[in-house]
Amino acid sequence: MIKKITLIGFVFLLVSCFPVETKNAEKAYKYWSRSEIPNEIELIKGEYYQSPHFSLEYELFLKFKSDKKWFEKFVKYNGLEIDTIRNDWKNWTELPEWFEPDQNFLIYAKDQTNEFERSRYLRNPETGISYIYETVGM
Repeated sequence: MIKKITLIGFVFLLVSCFPVETKNAEKAYKYWSRSEIPNEIELIKGEYYQSPHFSLEYELFLKFKSDKKWFEKFVKYNGLEIDTIRNDWKNWTELPEWFEPDQNFLIYAKDQTNEFERSRYLRNPETGISYIYETVGM
C-alpha cells in the first residue's frame, strides 16, 4: 500500500513538473474551460500557458466570435461587470500580435477594484468578436 501511494505521489510530481503551452485556439479553449467548444462560438485565435507549478497558474488569450446570448450568459455566470476604473490592463502582460481590441470593445472584469485581478473580457457588440485575457496565479 505504501509503495502504491509513493508511486502515485511520484507520478503526480513528475507530471506537474512540465508546463502546458499551446498556440492552437481549440486546445487553448479546452485547457482553459476543461470542456468541449460550444456551438455558439467560433474560435479564431488562442494561446494558453500553464506553469509547471503544482498549483493552477495559467494565462489565456482567446479571440472568438459568439452570439449575444452566449456572451451575456458568460458575463452573468462569471459575475462580470463593465470595467470603468482600470484601463491599464494592457500593460500587465505581453499580448499576442493578434490580440487587438479597439475603442469599440466593451471591457468586463470580475472585480475591477482589486488591483491583483488582471483578467479582462472584451466584446464588440457590433461584430460579435470577443477577446479573453485571463490569468490565474501568475
